[in-house]
Amino acid sequence: MKPLVVHVAQVEITEASGMGRVAWHWRREFERRGYEFIHIGTQEVGPLQHASLFPYAAYREYTKLKRPASLFLIHEPASGTFARRVQPTIVVSHGIERRRWQLALEGRNGSTARVKLRSRLLHPLWRLRQCDSGLRSAARLLLVNQDDANFVQHRYRRSPDEIFVYKNGVYPSQLNEDNQPTGQLRVLFLGAWLEGKGYRTMIEAARILDEKGMRIDWLLAGTRADAKTVLGSWPSSLHHLVENVSDFGQESEENLFARSNIFVLPSFCEGQPLSLLQAMESGRCCITTDSCGQRELIRHNDNGLLHQPGDAIELASLIELCAANRKLRSSLGRNAKRSTHGRTWETVASEVVDFLETRV
Repeated sequence: MKPLVVHVAQVEITEASGMGRVAWHWRREFERRGYEFIHIGTQEVGPLQHASLFPYAAYREYTKLKRPASLFLIHEPASGTFARRVQPTIVVSHGIERRRWQLALEGRNGSTARVKLRSRLLHPLWRLRQCDSGLRSAARLLLVNQDDANFVQHRYRRSPDEIFVYKNGVYPSQLNEDNQPTGQLRVLFLGAWLEGKGYRTMIEAARILDEKGMRIDWLLAGTRADAKTVLGSWPSSLHHLVENVSDFGQESEENLFARSNIFVLPSFCEGQPLSLLQAMESGRCCITTDSCGQRELIRHNDNGLLHQPGDAIELASLIELCAANRKLRSSLGRNAKRSTHGRTWETVASEVVDFLETRV
């Protein structure tokens, strides 16, 4: 019988989503090495009255297998239940929840709404308690950036030897820095239409640039929101410059980058953004925030540009600089593509499995 890997996360394993794409490639590598890989997610446990019940429902699903697993890969919000009952449990984080919660409480997560008292009281109990328990007691931790690793070492007293900062991969494309559309400059934003993604910063930057007489097209993709919702956030005077693509398949991704001159990701906090990595691989000129996983991918003035989260004036200035200087755009795009060399999904998934096979 093949050794069993049990993967638990409230996602569907598919190349069409961020977390799902990471798990898809990890599963593929485990299966290539002769493991059986069983995923327990939202569909597997069925409808629940509250998300807090998922870890316990997922554990019940595991017990129905009636066979021991060689390894448990558990997403952070479900990890406490498993780490207390079975080993070796490996906590997988796509961004430390406790750290993001602190940013929310401090008003540094991009949201204009204050955290409600009910959430302040209940969220730590039903969600963060699972995360804290798993991060303290799991055999190993798979974390998505060094900032998270430093946070975990300090807060949970975990040794660096117990932590692996994994890489996300890219799909090779035929694009490079020379493949840029001509005519009016087009800026691409690729991400869900959430305040934490920094869309308000981007819109304010667009307004500043428009007041300067700069005409820029804005391509917004993967927003998961209809045009009415997206355009409702923009000044009406800019609506004719905005194109919203609420959803798209992987086969359309390369075309989105090909249609753009500049890629922006003004997020307040990211784990290790797949959209940014793929933009870099496509040779786009990338502008993002000096925070979290973004600054681990982008070296300012080398393979991209960084600005402070929430600083629309700085973002507008960087876009203006790149708009006026094609040579700069090409140089940043060329170096960005070079930075992703060798970072295929096959390679990065192999690194994860190598770590787990040698350390667990």
